[in-house]
Amino acid sequence: MLMRYVDAGGIATRCLTAGDPGKPAVLLLHGLTLTADVWSRNIDALAADFHVVAPDLLGHGFTRAPGDAPPGIADKIGHLLALADALGLDRFALDGSSYGALIAANLCLRAPGRVSRLVITGSGTCFNSEADLAIFMARLWDNYHPRLTAMSPAEWREKLAVTVHDLASVPAELPWLLALCYALPSMRAAWERSIGDLRTPAIFRPFRILERLEELTVETLVVWGRQDRGGKLESALAATARMPNARLIAYDDCAHVPMLEQPDAYNRDVRAFLLDGIAALGEPAR
Repeated sequence: MLMRYVDAGGIATRCLTAGDPGKPAVLLLHGLTLTADVWSRNIDALAADFHVVAPDLLGHGFTRAPGDAPPGIADKIGHLLALADALGLDRFALDGSSYGALIAANLCLRAPGRVSRLVITGSGTCFNSEADLAIFMARLWDNYHPRLTAMSPAEWREKLAVTVHDLASVPAELPWLLALCYALPSMRAAWERSIGDLRTPAIFRPFRILERLEELTVETLVVWGRQDRGGKLESALAATARMPNARLIAYDDCAHVPMLEQPDAYNRDVRAFLLDGIAALGEPAR
């Protein structure tokens, strides 16, 4: 795995990359508050068969928006398309975790011909009702906001306890990276904009996925943790049933980030799903 910056439409975009660029591509999209490093246990494993790119989303981690202006959802979708163009990816698979799955699903709807397969990993922002999402967003705000830009790595580790079933699954380096990136001056405004957009129905409704599930015709794998506190498994099951080409896998002893909590099973299942898609296409995904 390498770390590099890619010029995506004039934006220096931090990416974790691995694998042969000549192989089919998959973009891994992290969730709110986190960074691309949440995929640290998956990138090299998937790189045996794919060209893997895990970017820090626009306004997240170490990918700064122009002038450090807090970006909205549409800005993040457009930035990812610019990143794909910069990497020369005409066609690619998407795997999004939580908020990253919301961005991925919206990208599918905006540019359906470019996405070969979709993985939705633990995404309440995709499948929660407005009422349930409002409760979760309020909880997220209360958990992080008071000391968002002034937490020590030890405090970050404590905060992440609400995200996982077993705190031991959190990589030791992740709290240090979060403490570093949230020390950047623009991070509070960007985070507040992301949360605020999700908490404002008039802004968020054009990007809601729950009401548009039937339009997501791409082959989709939904991966869920049975102990997820951010999204109900029942909601995920109901949503998957409405999608034309989707199936769901749920893991025990797992909460909101299956790729960190159950990496061996996750890598096995996602790899099989993506390889099956390439076999079905009968052509490269680039």
